[in-house]
Amino acid sequence: MKIDLQELEEEKKKNFEERLKFIDSYVEWLKKTPNREWSRQQVEVLG
Repeated sequence: MKIDLQELEEEKKKNFEERLKFIDSYVEWLKKTPNREWSRQQVEVLG
């Protein structure tokens, strides 16, 4: 099996960009959501 390094590098870049988009959208959600709501959701996640 031959590994295409260029393809892996492109996938790495795409994944990084997707993570940045997620972080940006999460930060926006945090800014517009009351503390009580997002802290309650964090408690559910951390259980």
